[in-house]
This record gives sequence, structure tokens and C-alpha cells, in this order.
Amino acid sequence: MSSRDDDRRLFEHFVIAGLSQDSPEQATPSTQEFGYRNSTPLAPITDICVIFPSLGETAPEGYEIIETTQLGYPADLNHGSIRMPSVFLCYRRGYHKPPLLDIGLIEYGRGEKPMVDTNIVQTTPFGRPANVNNASQNIFLTYRRAVPSSAPSQFVVTDICVILANKGEIPLHTYYKIPKNLNKGMVGSDVYICYKKSQCSTKRLAYKPTVLDYFPKGKPSENGGEDFKLAQNIALFCLPMGALIECWPVKCQPPDRVFSTFVLTDENGTKFYGASVSFFEKYPEKLTEEQLEQLELNSTGRVDEAGAVEDNSSNNDPADEMTFYTNVAICIISRYPFFNSFKRFLYYIHRISTGGGIYAVPIERYISHLMYEVSFPTPRRPHVLMQLGSETISFDSYDDSQLPLNGAQLCDTLRALGTDNLIYLMMLALLEQKILVHSLRSWMLTAAAESVCALMFPFHWQCPYVPQCPLGLAGVLHAPLPFIAGVDSRYFDLYEDPPVDVTCFDLDTATISQSSNRLTLKLSILPKRPTKQLKATLDDLLRRLNKEAFDLGSKKADYVPVDRDMVIQKKRKELEMAIHEAFLRFMANLMRGYQSFLKPIKSAPSCVNATDTGNLFDLDGFLKSRDKSGVEFFKRFCATQSFIRFIEERSFVSDKNTYNAFFDDCIAKVDGSESGDVSLLELDGSAHLNNTSVFIAPPEPIVDPKTGLEREFKYDRFPRKLDPTLFQLDHLSMNRADQQSVPLQYEYNRCAAVRTKPEVRSSMLAATNSVRTNPLHWPKTLLFYAYSLWFMQLPSLVTIAPNKKKILLLAFHILDRMEHTEVFPLDQVCYRILIELCGECGEPSLAVKVLQAMHRAGVEQNAVTYGIYHRAVLDAKWPTPARQKAIEAWAQLRLFVHALVRLKAFIRTETRNICPTTDSYSVSDGGYHSDKTAEEKRIEALELETKPYVISYQSLQDSEKDPLCPANDEDSVGKNPLDPLGALASCETPKAPSNQLPMSPSRAKFMAELQSTPFADELNPKAENKVKATPNKSLGWLKGLTNSPILKMIRSQTFENEKAAENDQGLTMSPSLHSLVNQVWKGYDDVRMDAMSSKLKLGVSSLVREVKSLNRSYRERGSGTLFGDDSDDESVDLNKDDPAYQLDCGKADSILSDEWWLKEVYLQLRRNEMRKGETDEKTHTYSGSKFVDVTLSSCTACPTCRTMIYDEEIMSGWKVDDQNLNTICPYCCSAEETSHDPERKGVFAPRLTVHLDLRDQPLSSWYSPSCLEGDLDNSESELASQDLSVSFVSPLVLRREVETLLANDLYALKDPKIMSTHPIVFWNLVYYLRRLSLPTHLYTWISPRNHVRCVYDRPLDHSIPMPLYLVNPNHKFVPEDKITDRSLKVWRIVTQSVQENKLFTAIQTLINDSRRVTDNGQIALGPHFPVFRDILFASLDMFGRNLVRDSLDVQYAEEHSKLPPRIMCIMPQQDRPPTLVQRACRKVFLPLDLF
Repeated sequence: MSSRDDDRRLFEHFVIAGLSQDSPEQATPSTQEFGYRNSTPLAPITDICVIFPSLGETAPEGYEIIETTQLGYPADLNHGSIRMPSVFLCYRRGYHKPPLLDIGLIEYGRGEKPMVDTNIVQTTPFGRPANVNNASQNIFLTYRRAVPSSAPSQFVVTDICVILANKGEIPLHTYYKIPKNLNKGMVGSDVYICYKKSQCSTKRLAYKPTVLDYFPKGKPSENGGEDFKLAQNIALFCLPMGALIECWPVKCQPPDRVFSTFVLTDENGTKFYGASVSFFEKYPEKLTEEQLEQLELNSTGRVDEAGAVEDNSSNNDPADEMTFYTNVAICIISRYPFFNSFKRFLYYIHRISTGGGIYAVPIERYISHLMYEVSFPTPRRPHVLMQLGSETISFDSYDDSQLPLNGAQLCDTLRALGTDNLIYLMMLALLEQKILVHSLRSWMLTAAAESVCALMFPFHWQCPYVPQCPLGLAGVLHAPLPFIAGVDSRYFDLYEDPPVDVTCFDLDTATISQSSNRLTLKLSILPKRPTKQLKATLDDLLRRLNKEAFDLGSKKADYVPVDRDMVIQKKRKELEMAIHEAFLRFMANLMRGYQSFLKPIKSAPSCVNATDTGNLFDLDGFLKSRDKSGVEFFKRFCATQSFIRFIEERSFVSDKNTYNAFFDDCIAKVDGSESGDVSLLELDGSAHLNNTSVFIAPPEPIVDPKTGLEREFKYDRFPRKLDPTLFQLDHLSMNRADQQSVPLQYEYNRCAAVRTKPEVRSSMLAATNSVRTNPLHWPKTLLFYAYSLWFMQLPSLVTIAPNKKKILLLAFHILDRMEHTEVFPLDQVCYRILIELCGECGEPSLAVKVLQAMHRAGVEQNAVTYGIYHRAVLDAKWPTPARQKAIEAWAQLRLFVHALVRLKAFIRTETRNICPTTDSYSVSDGGYHSDKTAEEKRIEALELETKPYVISYQSLQDSEKDPLCPANDEDSVGKNPLDPLGALASCETPKAPSNQLPMSPSRAKFMAELQSTPFADELNPKAENKVKATPNKSLGWLKGLTNSPILKMIRSQTFENEKAAENDQGLTMSPSLHSLVNQVWKGYDDVRMDAMSSKLKLGVSSLVREVKSLNRSYRERGSGTLFGDDSDDESVDLNKDDPAYQLDCGKADSILSDEWWLKEVYLQLRRNEMRKGETDEKTHTYSGSKFVDVTLSSCTACPTCRTMIYDEEIMSGWKVDDQNLNTICPYCCSAEETSHDPERKGVFAPRLTVHLDLRDQPLSSWYSPSCLEGDLDNSESELASQDLSVSFVSPLVLRREVETLLANDLYALKDPKIMSTHPIVFWNLVYYLRRLSLPTHLYTWISPRNHVRCVYDRPLDHSIPMPLYLVNPNHKFVPEDKITDRSLKVWRIVTQSVQENKLFTAIQTLINDSRRVTDNGQIALGPHFPVFRDILFASLDMFGRNLVRDSLDVQYAEEHSKLPPRIMCIMPQQDRPPTLVQRACRKVFLPLDLF
């Protein structure tokens, strides 16, 4: 985890806001400001009743009758009924008794029962039943009344009205409609009662609030206020109604604390979230005469005329004494919306100030503890639990990899507005209309406004945004541009209604005001199908919300147990994600396919407006592709600032690229699944309370240094000024290394080499699905990640290199190699790094080539790559027009010449159709160098011209041969006149093109014996003559027989003991076979001719079928060797022609050596060292003239079965997991068992062992040494043999670790110190880049002259049982006492059996060597080295690179399957043949040396 995450703190400032003690400024607005209502507040409603005027009833004294509706209809509750008396509603206002809190209706016919504190209006003032229904069922009015000692600031009923819904009347804005029709009969109007609630009016004085104190403060030398730039605005948002002085009766209860939230934005565009708790405390100062006069109180503090109905200042007996209160707010300002956690913390410290108890920890210490000592939650520790007394506060991490950070509370917003209103609100936001949300619950304003902005994703609101607008800033509602604002509902009591083009959403009554937009913008303009799906999903979620047992919207919970809070938060998070996913799916449907209308810049910008939206996006094509039902919506939507900004952010580098890439993934998921069952959002799976929670203890009590006793603190009110000494900043154990403030602008440019979290998820998911579909895709996954590691070090390599374009060309060469493996890229980082480097190096045309390479690979640029591409294209300097024309002319000439070459090659191929040409090569090659004549090389050169990409497998000519190769192959052939299997004789014979098909082992054996008979001298000249006469006939298929897989499995030209080769006796064959072969030749000459004309395969297939009968008859007579049955020809095996196995041949497709690419880089490194004067401190392990031989071996002993597990077995045991270091032993553990029990035996972490030693000359190896002849030290310093061991990790894990390094420093891999600071990363990088034969500067840190080899085994690390190859007499490095358990005779039999293609004999010999008889007489195998490994290692040791390991794998599997059951049952798991996945893991990389 990056230290950036750990260095973050939970909040930035703690603020105390309230009434200034020094000449407070009056906050009463003028009568002209914002249409201020200069009317006195209405007294609350205290009583209601119903009367029947047609029956002679009249309104009681003091009551007002509601006579008409909004449109002037009679407000008869039985309106439109027949033979029913008229009934009207009456109410009374005043302060003489407690007001009404709510009004309702009760239907006795449905069995409804009244609440405990509910009163029922059962009769009229004249004694008649007060039934307001025109049907048989009785419906009565109900009401709830406030208690006499209730707080004066509670919300009460202030007005009532009646509406007729069937006449088109709707509730007045801010009025709540009781959802029960009063007329249940067959006839009659739809009559509804509506009422309005507002805060009970009291006498008050309003002033502009100020910041009383805040923490932390800047240094004393700094100018006050500079360290807290938001101070002038925060007080207004903490107390949106102003700093108040109110007078209350003494017996009134103090009002509840009010929690509110708000959002501020600084000049850098950084969002700050505020969580505030406001409360009332007694005003300690004495009021002035002017203030008393404004409150209509005399100087004695007594009420003059209080208590009368017309007096609006009191709600109790006028003789009672009045007390004065003022409001105070404590607030936390943070960049992260931990609203619920901050609320509980503020409640806790407020309780300390009002509890009246004695505390050992002051309020200041709690504040500094939260800021500096409470850890910030991260994905690795998603829960941070802060202990405060008996309460635990939880801070949970927010996964901002999918959606931007926001303070949305979608559950509360959906419940407050309902489905249709929420969809309509979001539609207005998308079309950038004027939106006003209001509520009496101040915390709901920010919740709803943030929810709207969150649901717009991936679009972002670009206009004024004030979710909690103070009344002093209410002028924004009259702004002539779109806005989203939130105000307290009391705004409508103080000011006139906003303009008609402002749409108001009441969060308390779920109503929408009548605005001009309601007439023109309706939900019907949205696309029908996505809207229908969205509405159905939201309706279902709303039903689930209403059924929940807990109240998600409750904000009055003072203390919640931590376990209960966890359950609530989990359920809430699941529901909110479901709501957000519904809108995300809706937006994905709206924007489906928009990527195809993006227009990337592929040439030098020719005009100033090249980056305009019209040049970046095909708007007309996009509109034409949309659903016809939403054309009007899309036309309006595409003209908004949010849409234009989205296209710009999608096209260029911005802080939204990550989220846009995630949105593109969502569109792809929606496109791929029409059923809609694919989840778009993922819950953070790492959040588990038991394993990933951090518990923070409360702060320690403060001890008085003088007395040594704990100090005691007692509060009578919340302090207005904080004591700096009580923060104890000098005693804190800071979370961060430095105490400097975290920069406000936390966003930083994303490193191109680092994947986004959605990219990591998608690549892991793609790899998992691919491997689940076909296990053979796992090696290819490893191959892709290994290649990507080279591109991760590319920025460091380019930075070091003096010739940067040369390194870029090398990168294109590696990219071509990766492309021709035909492994689908799992992510775009490789391309992205190269594009960014092209831009930095001033090569925009090369960036365009990378874009073309991505298109060839079928990869569409995501938002991150697309932005980096445009930055590279626009920021770099393009060639001049003249040079651009020259480049295009040369490109055309190149295409013309290339076309001529291809045409000429095609004509040659047609004229030489007598020579068969297939794309496959003989299995006998097995990816290794077969002996080929000049004719074969010429044909392959011809194929190279006709193919876009061909990997050459032939060896270089004698003058060009690698000096590290064993010896001249042709000379060694001449020194071995006796060849038991005829492999050498076939090499000496002039060959036709080596494009023949594989042969069965029996046919190969037959022809091998034919070539080794005394009659071979007669056959060969005839065959040669036949080739000269009719080169299209017999010898072609005969050569196919002699080049069979088994015959070419061994080349004896590498034998060091010539005498042993001379003494070998070849097998003899009866001369009668001469005539048999002649018959076969004659019978298949015509078949051969026909095969040429039919592309060879039809004739060869019949040839194979008929020769099988020959194999059977010959095998029945006895051959002296054991072969597999004929079904092997059709058995399932690895595809030898798979391009992913191109490195298995032992040569990379690179004409230029690593030294040519990197010599300048090495010299630059040396010059840099000399400039810095660091030559005394050498960065190399050794810099003498000798070679540093570095062997890297991954063989690791399984801790359970003690069996050595080798490279391909380790790789096949890894999983698609970039955090798991373990692999699975294939012999004592299975993948299925491990998936259920990760702690099962056989699961272990492999090790990579590195051995360094000095050699005068490099050894023969698949890996070429590095001989950078630079400014070498003349001193011959000796290097003692070194051994070190590090963890061997999969390319997936290594990729994640390298990304962690590069996230902090993109050029971290150019520092040689990484060898010591991150040895696991360094040596694993060296291992994988070496296995891919990729040049890198990392090797030069070891030594300028190095030979890095990846090997199978470490001979000296073995204990009993020992591998057989150590018995080889040529090895002098193994002490004799360590190999006493293996016999030289067994070694000779095994190697001879492999040479003679008698693998069954080799297996049988090794089994007999380890066979034991138990005490009960049973046969068992004692501890022994794995049989297959024994044969493989002995063969590699004896025959070197001439061993065709694929053929050995196949033959071993055949012979193993033929073992008797009694032997098979006693053979352990380790003796089984290698699996296909293990073989593929070996073949995707360069072959390993033995040791």
C-alpha cells in the first residue's frame, strides 16, 4: 500500500462557530432583498373541527373555516356527492395552548387503530358524528398535540388546505397531502386534506455568525487566516439561519441538537465536506436596551403583553419569566465524507461539555487524537474502530476505484422523493436546469444534492453547486444560469417563491413545484426501454427499503453498539450500491456505443480548433444511432456543458480518466449481457471485521507534571476558545512521518505503468475465465505478464539511454514479438507506457503506430490510454510538412517494394509446386535446431518472404556460430560412423525441404533399421540418383520416415567419448526387407504425385493409414524396443505450431544482439558514475575482465513430501491471484483440495536461489553472455562465490509489486540500489526477462561482463535420493560420498536406452534400482528421485540441446501407460508423466540449462 494512503488524515479542521462577542453584525435582510416577505409569522394551529353548514352548524368562535380550494371550488369535504350534507373543515390559531404536530385520517372500516398520543375528532361542535366520508365507512380526522414543556423550536402545523384532485388541483408547495381520499362512494370528487409544517415562531435576534476558534492553526509567524482560507464562509454554512439570540419560557425543554452537512469548494476545485452539530446554550451576557426593544421586552426582562393570541413571542403563560439562549455550532471539515462517524464524534464531545461530570481527558485532547492518532482506513485495513468511553466509532474505507468520492445517501434520497421524482430530478440535472431542493431536515439537503451528482456518473455537474445554501446567500436562486442548491424550508416563510424556471423538490413531502420546466420537460422524453428498466428496479428497491426493520434515515441515534452499527452499515451499503447500479446501468444504456464515435488525432493538428468537441466526437453519427424515442432528450443533452466536458475528459488526460475507463467497462458488460444479470459494481471483498479492523484506544489522561496526578476537567458549556496546551502536540505519536499539512490538492497524475483498480479486476477476471475455459491458457497468461514486466522497466531504460529513439525501436521490436505470440493482451499497460514514452521523446508518429498495433491486436483504447495517447500526439513536436511528405513517400516506396517481393515469392512458389511447402515443421525438431542443408535454408528463406512473420529455427553458418555452442555439428557427425538409429545417416543425406508430417514410432524404427543394414550402401546411391532424376518422388516420403520424431530425439554428435560411440553396435535387419521397401516405394510413387497436386495431405493421410499395417506386422515379429500403439498419432497433445511457444526453440527472433542495443546505455551509466565521483563505491558486484556466472534456479523442496519441485511444476501450481505467493506441490496436493482448504499440506512458497561465481570463459548455454566492453577496471578483484535466496513469485505478483514501486517513482528501476532495497523484485525481474531473452539494463548492475543463466537444478543442494545425472564420470564437482546411492551402471543403461529409443528399458531399470521388498513380502519402491526427472536430467546432461524434449515427454507417457498394473500401483505420484499445463509452462519460455 502506498504511503500516500497511510499519510492521509481523517479531517483538516475543527471549527467552533457562533455569535461574535465584539459588536455582532445584524443579519436581518432588507425588504427588497430576494423578495423578502415583510409579514409577521402566523401563529401555529392549535385546534381543528368539522361542521355541517347545510344542517345549520357554524364555525365556533375563534375558528376559521376553509371555504374554497386553490381554484375557487367549494372546499366541501363531500364535494360532488349526492344526498350528502356539505361538510367543511375549521381550524384555530394561537399561543394559548400547545400547537398541533400532525394531522391524519383514520378508517374504522379497515380496522385501523389510533396511536397512543393521537386524538380523534369524533363529533362536531354541535354533537353530530364528525364522519367526513360519503360512504358507509366512517372516516374521522385525527391530530397529535405537543406537550406543554416541549421545545419552542419544534416543527408544528401552521396551515391547512383542501384540494380536489379530479379538478387538476395539486398540493401547494411545501404542503403535505394526506394520501387518503375522503370520498369513498361511487360518486363524488377526489377530496384530499393538505397541511404545512414549520418551525414554531419565537422572538429572536439574528446576526451573522463568525468562527470563534479552530484547530489546527498555522505557525505564529504566519499571517492569521492564511492557513485557514475557508474561515470566512464556514460559519455561514454551520449556522445557515444565522447566529441567534432567542427568548424562551423557563419551563421549556432545550431543543435537540441539529446535525447538518455541507460541501465547500476551494479555488483549486477541491471538495471539502463539512459535518456540523448546532445546539443552544444560555446566553451569558446581558442584553442591551436596543436588543430588548427588538424582542419587545422591557428592561426588567419581564414580558409586557405576553400570552395573548396576537402576541407571537410566547407559547406559555405570559407571567412566566423568560430566559435567553444563543446557538453554537461545532464542525469538522474533511476531504472525505465520513458524515455518520463525524456526527457521533461531535455528539460525544458535546455530551462532555453538557454532562456536568469530571473528565480526565479534555475536549482538545480528543480532537488532536482524532486528527493525528486515528489511522486512515485503507483497502488493506477497511475498518478503523475508535474507542471513546463505552462507545466505538467506525471509520470505513471508501473504494473510489469505481465511483468518485461523494457524500451521497441514496437510500434516504429515494425514500424521501420516490421513484418517479428521483428519475425526474436526475433528468433535470442531466439537462442542466435550475434545481432547488429544500427540507426542514438540514442534513437531507447535502444528502440529496450529492446523490444527484453521484447518479449523473460518468457526467459531472459543471454549474454552481450549493447543496446547503445559507439564507444570507439565497440570492443564488435568482441567478440566470443553471444551479443545484439546497435551502431550509423556512426560506419560503421568509422569502417569496423563487423564479418560475426553478424546479423545487420538497424532501419532506415528496412533491415538486409547478415550474415552467414541468410543462416542457416530462419523463416521456427519456428513452423508453432503459427508463422502464430503471423504474422497475427502483420500485423494487423502494419496497425493500420500506420493509427494513431498521430506520436508515434516523439521525437521532446518540449511541449505537458497534456490532449493530456494522450490520446497519452493511445493509445500507448493499442497498445504496443496488440503487447506484440501477442508475449506472441506465447511463450505460444511454451512452452505449459512444466510443465508436470518438475521433482520435492521427496527424499533426492543422488548425487551432483541432481539439474542439466537434473534431473529437462525431455528434451527428451519435445522434443518429440513438433510440428514436429519446431523440429530443439526446439533442438537449448533447448540448450541455456536462456532456461536452465528458467528451473532453474522455479524449485527454484528466483526473476522470480512471472513472471513464470504468464506465466503458460497464458499457461492455451491458452489451455482453442483455438480460441485465451482470453486476456492474463490486463490493470491497477485503472488509472483514475479524482480520482487517484496526482498534484505536482512547487518549491517555493528562498528568500534571508538578503533582504527578491526573488532571480533572469540568465544563458548564462548550468552550468558545480551545486551549492550545491541551492538544499535547509535542507528545503525540503522529501517524505521518512529518507534521506538515497534507496538500489540499491530493490528486496526482496517474503513472502510465500502474493499472487502475478496475483494470486489475477486469484483467484478473479475464485471466480467470480464460484458464477456467482451457487450462492451457494459464502458461500464456504467465507469458503475457512476463512480457509486461519488460515494459514496466522501459521508462527507466529510456531515461538512462542517450539514444532514446534506439530504445523505442527496441520496444517496438519486443512489442512485435509479443504480438506474434498471439496471446491476447489482458491489459493496456504495455501499449500505454510505449505511447507515453513516444510523446516524451518527441515521436508522435510512433505513438500513432502503437495505436495501429492495438487495433491489430483487437484492443480498444480505454479512457486512460486514450488520454495519454492524445497527450503524446498533441504535446510532441510533429515533423515539418516537407519532412512529413518525405516520410509518406518513403512509406509508399516501401509498400511498393514489399508488394513486389511478395508477388515474386508467390510466382516462385507456384512454379516450384513440386516441392511441398507446409507451415508445420517436423515434430522431431521440437522447437530445437535440426540439421538443415542449404536447400532447406533457401526454402525457409523463401517462406520468410511470403509470411508476415516467421521464426527461424536454423543455426548460423560456421563463421557466425555462437562460440558457446559445443562444437561444429557437421564435424561431430563425421566422427561417428556408427549410428544405431540412423539419425546421423539421415543428416548426411541431401535433404528435401523439412516440411514432412510426423511419423509413427514403428515406421521410424523400421526405416532406421533399413538405413543401418549392410545394404544401406546400395540403397543410398539409388535414392540419391532418384532424387536427381525425379526429385518429386520416393525420397520425399522416405526422408519423412527417416526424420521421424524418435530418430531425431537424439543426436550423437555431442558425445564426448568417441570410443564409446565407435564401440556401439547398430541393429541389423534381414536383407529381405530390401524388397519390401522397394515394393513400398513403387506403390506410393503415384500417391506422392497425387499428393503434390492436392496440397500433399490427402495422399499422406492414405500413406499413413497403409504404413500402419506395415508397423503392426513388423511389430508382431518383434522389434527389440517398446513403442506406443498407433493411437498415439491421433492422441491429444500440445500444438507444436502455437506461436506462444516460439521461444522453445532456444532462439529469440532477434537479429541484433543485446550488446548492440545496450552498449550505449552501459557507457552512459559509467559516465554518470564518474561525474558523481562514485567510482570508489562501485554499483557492480564485479567489474573485472572475467565473467560473472549467475545461475538462477527455482527448484524448491516441497516441505511436505520433500520432493524437489522444478520450474514448470511451480508455475503450473500458481493461481490467477496477484497476492498469493504460494504454489501447489503436484505430488502431494491437488488444486481441488487446496481451493477448499488453503492451509492444506503441499502448499508452499517457492524460493529463487541465486549463485554468483567467476569464470574465465562462459559455459555453453541457451543464454548468451553479456560482454559490454566499456571502461573496465584493470584491477582483477576476486569475487567469492555467493549464494542468496529470495522468494520466487509469479509474474502476476511481481507485476503488482513493481507497480507499487512505480506508483511512487516511475523511474525507480534506474537506481542500482534496488538490488539491495528490493532484492525479491530485482532477481525475479532478472529471471523472467532472462527467460524471455529480453535486453535490459538490470543485468549490467551485476557486472559489465556477466552470464546470467536460468537453470533447472542445483547439484550440491541434493540429499538422498540423488539425481542420476550426478553419476556422470565427466562431473568432477560432486563429491563421491554424495553419489554412493546411485550406480554408474544404471546411468549407462538409462542413457544408452534413451539413445536407442528404449524408454521402457530406462523406466524399468530405474524402477528395479529403487524396488524393495517389505517385511510382509510385498514389493514397494523405496525413496527415489522422480523417474521422469531422472531420465530427463540424465538425457539433458548427456545429449544437451540435441534432445527433443517434446518427443521424450510423449514417449515417456506412452511407456508409462504400458507398465503392468502391479507396478503402476506402487509407483508414487511423482513418477507420472508431466501434465500438458506443465509442458506448456516450459515451452512458453526459453529452455532452462540443467545446472
